[in-house]
Amino acid sequence: MLDKVKKFTRKRPFLSLFLIFILTLPVTLHFLFWGLVALKAPNYQGEIVSDKLTSKVTVIRDEAGIPHIVAGDAKSAYFALGYTMAQDRIFQMELQRRIGKGELTEIFGEKLIPTDQFLKSLLLKKTAEEYANQKEHIYPEAWNQLDWFLEGVNHFLSEDNLPIEYTILGIKPKPFDRVDAISFLFYMGFSFAEGIKSDSLYTIMESELKGRSASELFPRYDFETNATILETQPGVQRLAKAKDFYLEKQRKEISSPNRSKIQDVTNLKQLVSFVGQLQLPIEPLEGSNSWLVGPSRSESGGAVLANDPHIALSNPGAWYEAYIEYPGYENYGYFLSIIPFPLIAHNREKAWGLTMLEQDDVNLYLETIDGSKFKSGTGWKDLTYYRDPIRRKDGTEIPFEVGITNHGPLITEHITGFKGRPVSLYWAHHHLQNPLLDVLFQMGKSKSFTELDSASSMIGAPGLNFSYADKNGNIAYYAVGRFPILKSGNSRKILEGSTGENDVIGYVPAKNNPKIINPKNGIIVTANNQVTNKALPGLGKPEGNWQPPDRFQRLVGILETKEKWSLEELAAIQNDTVSSFAPEYLDLILSAVKDAKTPNGKKVLGILKTWNFEHFPESQGAAVYDVFFYITLRELLIDEMGTANFELYGDIAEYWNAYRHFVRNPDSTFWDDLRTEGITESRDDILKRAVEETGRYLENHVSASPSLWTWKNLYKIKHPHPLGVLPVIGGIFDIGPLPSAGGAEVVNNLKYKLMKEDWTAFAGPSKRRVIDYGRFEESVTQLPIGNSGNLASPFYGNLVEEYINGVHRKILYSKEQVGEGRFRLEFRPR
Repeated sequence: MLDKVKKFTRKRPFLSLFLIFILTLPVTLHFLFWGLVALKAPNYQGEIVSDKLTSKVTVIRDEAGIPHIVAGDAKSAYFALGYTMAQDRIFQMELQRRIGKGELTEIFGEKLIPTDQFLKSLLLKKTAEEYANQKEHIYPEAWNQLDWFLEGVNHFLSEDNLPIEYTILGIKPKPFDRVDAISFLFYMGFSFAEGIKSDSLYTIMESELKGRSASELFPRYDFETNATILETQPGVQRLAKAKDFYLEKQRKEISSPNRSKIQDVTNLKQLVSFVGQLQLPIEPLEGSNSWLVGPSRSESGGAVLANDPHIALSNPGAWYEAYIEYPGYENYGYFLSIIPFPLIAHNREKAWGLTMLEQDDVNLYLETIDGSKFKSGTGWKDLTYYRDPIRRKDGTEIPFEVGITNHGPLITEHITGFKGRPVSLYWAHHHLQNPLLDVLFQMGKSKSFTELDSASSMIGAPGLNFSYADKNGNIAYYAVGRFPILKSGNSRKILEGSTGENDVIGYVPAKNNPKIINPKNGIIVTANNQVTNKALPGLGKPEGNWQPPDRFQRLVGILETKEKWSLEELAAIQNDTVSSFAPEYLDLILSAVKDAKTPNGKKVLGILKTWNFEHFPESQGAAVYDVFFYITLRELLIDEMGTANFELYGDIAEYWNAYRHFVRNPDSTFWDDLRTEGITESRDDILKRAVEETGRYLENHVSASPSLWTWKNLYKIKHPHPLGVLPVIGGIFDIGPLPSAGGAEVVNNLKYKLMKEDWTAFAGPSKRRVIDYGRFEESVTQLPIGNSGNLASPFYGNLVEEYINGVHRKILYSKEQVGEGRFRLEFRPR
């Protein structure tokens, strides 16, 4: 055969050359692409000269790629910080400002028009312009420092190499300004997906369910005990069991479909589906863990802070890690790469971390609109309007306008085909002063808990749990963000907006927000769980989109087992993968299901009986347990909810809260399968069915051989890049999918999309760190994939193995620790 090809090509030399060209084309393109990437490598060594600088600055990058910035004054320090961040994150910064302002269509094309319309409806750019253009700011110095930072970013744009993404998309960046930064800062404070989906779906299910209670599907913490921040810390006496009036409440709320609202509900499904399908290159905050150990409970004798905020996984990651020092100021912090002040930081005096408070500061209202007016109480008021055109890639513009009621913007105006009553979005951010830049500036300068508390108390939204530790041995927890007070109404569902009876009439004063300072038990834990089960002034028991209590209860359970904890032990806890609900759940399952009918069903039971509750790559129990969890949930609810609603339900935390109660409540009517007429299923019937279905699922989706039913063969984590969707080269930018320890609602909370049967983790710890003031220079951290988002950087993806394997690295803080570093870049005035 080879001889025939040689004879053929000798007779036709042109075809021979063409064949060689075709065969070598992939190799040629490979070298051309990577050659172009190499030309765009950031310059980490040498000298930068600018007339914007007023003193010398040294930037040393350590072996992990973390910049250590030391300057002679603030102006030069922030210029260097802006330039340094831009070297690693300029394309991420490009996306950040476009997300905040609703300008993604201009670079990604018309498929992003709905996303831009929604982002503009959130009024992020509008409120950013109003805030940035105020005549007087709380701290004018903060705005000067932002400007110096942006000068550094823009100097990079004018003089250094832009990464390959700009070439691929064919775009040239414009200079960055204040509104770019503030718009994105406001965006990160809006966890819109949870509130909009949860309130809408509650309303839909309340209308559609027959003989079932919608409140069972959306219980928040109605049936939970031992799960609140203020009352359930390690060593604190446990609360009493949930009272029977919750069960009575559930029975009273069982209803038949409400036919008068069927059309509204049909359109609400469009709203929920629309929000679920939005294409956002950067997701807002998801959740988090944090705990504090006082000197009486630490082996070092110093206060210890451990914190790991959870955000959607991405490449580059959410946080930029850097040390910055100039006379009178030093912080080692974790920055949003478009903001010059760290959201999370520490120095030799103090450390702070944050988690999402998850209080309900977002409500939806059904509005009555007539022309340019909306009904409010007994009268009619004029809509106001926000206008800001959307720009296409070719430079042409699409007019954009959103109407605004007293509650907020009408977020349904731009949903194609939406014909129901308009829905407005109430968000505390739109109704309160929210000087986030001033807050971050002052937090970084604060010298004590009192100063930090005072600065952060100015936050209107989002709600955050702050954790604090300092060199003097103090530990503290406090909630920031405002708790809205409704005149009446159930804030778990969409509210009637025309009567005025459901309006927000005030806010809990910031001074009354929950707080714990130096507790006697010496430990404080938070994990996005309910903040308190007691009334707040003027509000009553606070409502919220509380995340499931599993992580909180696991942390409390661990930390009350020993009197004293070492830095290494506390760091190891951040990698913990034990499912805290599993022992109780499996005890119930194995009591109800003594045997299985099929070989695979028997194998499922056998694996569950010997599982140690951990989620590691080689674990069979993790794979079997999580699939069984899903199959049981599907068999329990698919008949009542239908496929579409069931998938939407999986996008909010409530399904996990509800499932915990369903499993504990054999009398719930949801256990009966509506698809089997004439038969009433019990909880045990569904569990038995789920065992057999789990075996079939694993056989079809993992392997016909049960020995290969391992967590790594089912579950992966991935750090997706915005250009990862491109054909041929897209995969070059993504990091993963990779096998990893972790899972949903374990401490190492790497969550996947359960109801969509997508076992690739999409969110998780965005950084991990443990700061021990008894061993300060031995404090440790993890960053998921590294600091750089530039494909040509030696630090691109350089830390991913450490993250997957749960390996903490030492935080290099002092000059002695940093030494000469790996790269050195000098800045000097012209």
